[in-house]
Amino acid sequence: MKKYLLLISLVLFSFSAIHAQTEWKLSEDGTLTISGTGDMPDYEVRNIGDSPNYIKLTCNAPWFPQQDKIKKVVIEDGVTDIGDCAFFCCTNLTSITIPNSVTCIGDDVFEGCGSLTSISIPNSVTSIGNFAFDHCDSLTSVTIPNSVTSLGENAFSFCLGLTTITIPNSVTRIGDGAFFNCFGLTSITIPNSVTSLGENAFSFCLGLTSITFEGSTPPEFGKDVFYSVNKSTPVYVPANSIEAYKEALKDYFEESSIQALQR
Repeated sequence: MKKYLLLISLVLFSFSAIHAQTEWKLSEDGTLTISGTGDMPDYEVRNIGDSPNYIKLTCNAPWFPQQDKIKKVVIEDGVTDIGDCAFFCCTNLTSITIPNSVTCIGDDVFEGCGSLTSISIPNSVTSIGNFAFDHCDSLTSVTIPNSVTSLGENAFSFCLGLTTITIPNSVTRIGDGAFFNCFGLTSITIPNSVTSLGENAFSFCLGLTSITFEGSTPPEFGKDVFYSVNKSTPVYVPANSIEAYKEALKDYFEESSIQALQR
């Protein structure tokens, strides 16, 4: 009986755990290492407030009770999917290593990681989930690899420090609110592969000083795509498509703002 009690105690108080084919370990220096093969499990965030007006969020990721100790995340080769909410509100997280084995970044994975300043996304990743980087206030630049085909809803919303973003010619849809309230974003280029921009995709991007569309045919625009963006912001489009873009963007920009793209 004592042996069983000792075993239970060691499991409860250990800083490492095993789930399916992946395991994790949190070192004393704040490095959280995820290793193994296959997909990480998806986790959930829920409110544990004691009244409808009191919000206190918690996540059922096994390392969440030590979230304030996590400074670095290393995902080792073999892991193929970063599960939903995996590093939710790890507020002291400053760096993340993602291997080429990862193909999907799930929903809410880095939401609320306010100390994360940059991230390198490998060419193996094909999708970035909803709210994946929402409220990453310190994130200044992101390069999305040309393997990614879709950006989820609110993927980078409220990334207030984000100044530059590179969207590759593989992305076909930019989700609702993808860059909502990215005040610091100064320029954006929409490649010709993009066929639709979701509702509020760039709403309240008040710092935009130039917008470039590379496609000869305007993409499909959701509601309020550029809401509150300065109507005189220069918008550069292919020379033979100026009239088509004037019609498509008439609710957002002055006609004189639509200009020929210099190649």
